[in-house]
Amino acid sequence: MSNWSIESLNPNQRKIVDHKSGPALVIAGAGSGKTRVITHRVAQLIHSGIPASSILLLTFTNKAANEIAQRVGRALKNSTEQQKIIHGTFHSVGSRFLRRNAKLLNYKNNFSILDSSDSRDLIKASLAETIGKPWKYFPKAAVLQNIFSLSFNRFCTQQMILDSAYHERNFHLEQLLSADYPHFSENTETILKVLSTYRRKKKRGQVMDFDDLLENWLELLLRNGEGLPLCRQIQYILVDEYQDTNQVQANILYRLSLSHKNLMVVGDDAQSIYSWRGADFGNMLEFPERYQAVTYYMEENYRSTPEILEAANQSINFNTCQFKKNLYSSLAEGEKPLVHHVWAAQDEAELVLENILSFRDQEISLNEMSVLYRNHVQSAALQVVLTHAGIPFVVHSGVKFFEQAHIKDVTAFLKVLFNPLDEISWMRLLRLLPGIGNTTAHRIFSVFHSQQAVRLTKENVELQKLIPGKALESWNVLLEIFQQMLEESITPSHMISILYQSFYHDVLFNSFENASQRETDIRYLEEFAGNYNKLDAFLNELSLVGSSIITEHEAEQQRDQDVLTLTTIHQAKGLEWSLVFVIGLTEGLFPHQRSLGTKEQIEEERRLFYVAMTRAKRHLLITAPVISSGYSGGMSQRSRFINELAEEAVNTEIHPRDEYSFGNQNRTTQFYF
Repeated sequence: MSNWSIESLNPNQRKIVDHKSGPALVIAGAGSGKTRVITHRVAQLIHSGIPASSILLLTFTNKAANEIAQRVGRALKNSTEQQKIIHGTFHSVGSRFLRRNAKLLNYKNNFSILDSSDSRDLIKASLAETIGKPWKYFPKAAVLQNIFSLSFNRFCTQQMILDSAYHERNFHLEQLLSADYPHFSENTETILKVLSTYRRKKKRGQVMDFDDLLENWLELLLRNGEGLPLCRQIQYILVDEYQDTNQVQANILYRLSLSHKNLMVVGDDAQSIYSWRGADFGNMLEFPERYQAVTYYMEENYRSTPEILEAANQSINFNTCQFKKNLYSSLAEGEKPLVHHVWAAQDEAELVLENILSFRDQEISLNEMSVLYRNHVQSAALQVVLTHAGIPFVVHSGVKFFEQAHIKDVTAFLKVLFNPLDEISWMRLLRLLPGIGNTTAHRIFSVFHSQQAVRLTKENVELQKLIPGKALESWNVLLEIFQQMLEESITPSHMISILYQSFYHDVLFNSFENASQRETDIRYLEEFAGNYNKLDAFLNELSLVGSSIITEHEAEQQRDQDVLTLTTIHQAKGLEWSLVFVIGLTEGLFPHQRSLGTKEQIEEERRLFYVAMTRAKRHLLITAPVISSGYSGGMSQRSRFINELAEEAVNTEIHPRDEYSFGNQNRTTQFYF
């Protein structure tokens, strides 16, 4: 441990690392060296004689916890010490507590932990036991799984956990259904019964899901206080990304630190953007008063130019609920953020491409560029433009837009309409009908395939016999839609509209937990299809885009490949690029239409914009379409977040309306039935 030094830290960082004891809140601004400070803090504790085994380090990913522990080992030149640190996510550390003390909660220490798939399977079994086969308009297991988890993460309190009645009836689930899932409100009583069955099955089977790891850990602490051996062992606690904790996690930390009060939490309230999954912004705001804690600020940013930080500071200062801070940088001056006003999403995509090519000519690699957006749907037009231009890109924000399940469901219908012998698309379409699985779908397709040119009608007796009774109504609706398509000359956009309104709406809301967002995607797909008059041209475009995108796994395998990143802002948190585009800055898109109702929601949207801006190191380009897509309401005003930036803080360019380069196919659609 010789040669240990903190001389490389700035004065504020040094104060945090040297903090002796007692509760402390570290407000770590974007790009301020948060991970470095946590690493040095842990190393300093060990260097000062605190046993590594008495230090608990909690993060939100095991990767982050392991990285910090390894850095501590390198800093101290002692890898054995890093191995003694208790570190991991809340869930992994919670499972360690529960393994050692399971009998106190009437569990065996060899209880199983359900992954997400296992949990869904057990919910399916609970559904079958409670109501038999699911009703046509009853939420599927995946939707119920999300409802149960969200109800717990948003509303669960210490008192509820200790209240035996809570385990029989989750009263806050009713509140959640009313607010977020009104289309299921008439099924509230039955959903509560399914939850009760699910809880009973978990206890009977000696299994816990991820939420149970937190709930049972807190119950263990509430019922046994500091008497647990592992509690007595832990004397210092450090928590990363504290702004992302929910109420249960905050209460776990309170109980763990009750005896020694040596709790240091690190985070940035200005980057609290996950309330939709249960994170409680108030945990950080209330920390100083709850713990009578010392508060430290880290405001020197090592990532971005002063001009980018000036705009970011201006934006976030419009929030009233926050710890006031002012990020600054010692880096050389750069360019002001550039705001582009364009006509529509297609023009926006062309503009982004033009700038990508220009900056690449200036020797900024694609790896150093990223396009950020509020919702994944906003990247669809850009994906098409990039594909035509031969620009390789990876979609970091999850499944690429045209490969999402609900989009593929709708396009499967179009593919069947275009090619009635397309087995893959038929199988996907048939499995959307209640009571039809792979076996029945294969039988139906086999009959249809053997008949080939035979039209799909209600008079096709052989086919009708294979349709289960519970699927017959939906099947007949599909037949009517097919018939309408045959009799009328309909564009791809109109096809999607008819299919969604007549058939797929109910499928969507019963199958997906985020159905409202997916509905937005389908409305965008309908609008995007409006650029094509011929079905084959539209389907060819989708196939072309789908085959050109590099997956995240492929990008990981080919690290030296020069690839542009497309990502939602939520997924971009913690990342950085030399050049960042933030697209779609119009009211209703960003801030999102569903966030306009309350001051709290608007302030979280503004924090999201702040996160987006602070991902940029050297260049920040913001685009604002005048005509936002139909999913946000036609003509639109530019985002309030642009209006809040002082004129002198940004450069502004206004672009005239241009013709779109990829939307002028004037051909008629042909059908094959």
